Amino acid sequence: DGAITVYHARWEDVHAAGLVGVPDLVHADPPYGVNERTDRASKGRSERWACRDFPPVHGDDRPYDPAPLLAMARPLVLWGANHYAPRVPESPSWILWDKRDGIGANDNADGELAWSNLGGPLRIFRHVWSGVIRASESGERVLAPTQKPIALSTYVFRRAKLRPGARVFVPYLGSGPDLPAALAMGLRVVACDVERWCCDAAIGRLGAVTAERAAE
Repeated sequence: DGAITVYHARWEDVHAAGLVGVPDLVHADPPYGVNERTDRASKGRSERWACRDFPPVHGDDRPYDPAPLLAMARPLVLWGANHYAPRVPESPSWILWDKRDGIGANDNADGELAWSNLGGPLRIFRHVWSGVIRASESGERVLAPTQKPIALSTYVFRRAKLRPGARVFVPYLGSGPDLPAALAMGLRVVACDVERWCCDAAIGRLGAVTAERAAE
């Protein structure tokens, strides 16, 4: 119906071709430039819960430059910006995703940070997401090494005060949590990813999770 469009392409090329329009929000989860480990397969677990190996995150082997997205001068939420903080402007409006919400820490980060220019003070979204311990999508297969919950996208869209019909641009689709969240809220999405398997996983996620669950 034209509400969701996914391009297997660089977002810069899609934008240059005039296919993005004027988005009401740019929601970006780019490569952080940290060489994230994606070969986490382990033996001895059931097939349902086994870790999976994934290809390296495209572009994660070099420092990330947010300047092209900042130059769009649109409402922007930019995940992982603590890893490239010197390259984003000062802002009081960071978002902290608390991935532990009271459960014990391990060798992974307790949360993730997003820079935003949405205005207002720092806000915290508490939603457990630690291996098989999840506040949502429990029992679903892991689709990507840096997968984020649909509930997080829903929170961001609400934080940005998007109304039905608003347009979201997703330059790095990844596992695609934005798609079912947007569908549940009546939003339009233009999304891009250079990895075909990410596009396929995201589209599959759109059909696998109902709008009711996406709105949780």
